[in-house]
Amino acid sequence: MNTLATQAREFAQTLAHEAAHMLRQATEQQHAVEFKSAGDWCSALDRQIEDHLRARIAAAFPTHGFLGEESAQSEVGEGLLWVIDPIDGSMNFLRSYPQYSVSIALLQNGEPIAACVADPCRQEVFSAALGQGASLNGRPLQVASTEQWPLAVAATVFPKPHAASMPGYLAQFGRVLSTVAGVRRSGSMALEMAYLAAGRVDVFWSHDMGSWDAAAGVLLIREAGGEVFTLDGLVWHASRRIAAATPGLASAWATLLNPAGG
Repeated sequence: MNTLATQAREFAQTLAHEAAHMLRQATEQQHAVEFKSAGDWCSALDRQIEDHLRARIAAAFPTHGFLGEESAQSEVGEGLLWVIDPIDGSMNFLRSYPQYSVSIALLQNGEPIAACVADPCRQEVFSAALGQGASLNGRPLQVASTEQWPLAVAATVFPKPHAASMPGYLAQFGRVLSTVAGVRRSGSMALEMAYLAAGRVDVFWSHDMGSWDAAAGVLLIREAGGEVFTLDGLVWHASRRIAAATPGLASAWATLLNPAGG
């Protein structure tokens, strides 16, 4: 058993509970909105939570690196690196739309070994440790056994409004929409990936997201028996086109998203 992964998982859950508490306390307050780019919002609370998590991690693991969405002062590479999204779904939070999360992962040499995604609205905490499985509020998780498109539910995250990848994404969206039973989009990539790990959806894809959006979800899906892959041939944390699926749909999913195979 990976002792560091176990310890980091427990610590990540503690941090996620602290961040979720900060979010619940702030729900009734007004927050100034910062428009980082079209379709990309944040607030001072994003930075406040990230600063809190950075300080807690530095105190507990002073030799580990840190990569947060709001600071992005590091890159994924060798060694131990905490990758944080303080509010995944900031637009939802700022509009009181109850679908957002805190995403925390520890990477070792570029691959996640511990992860936690916390949903403060539903009080659900998804967590995983390398080789030790994934869980939801302490209950083991397993991806769905779906193998047929008429039974499959897809989840996605839309690209930003002016993203260069939008035409290609919309072509994929059309193929998916006409193939699967339904498509869901909540606005929190970490939750969508956690839902695949929990068997609530069967396939997932996104364009142009950061490593902080995917890091925890990658481990949750892998530890729940699912498959994560990219459509551009890059490692997941450098990819701009990430996808995931249950084992029974993974090959067909890759073909549906990228029929040309390139």
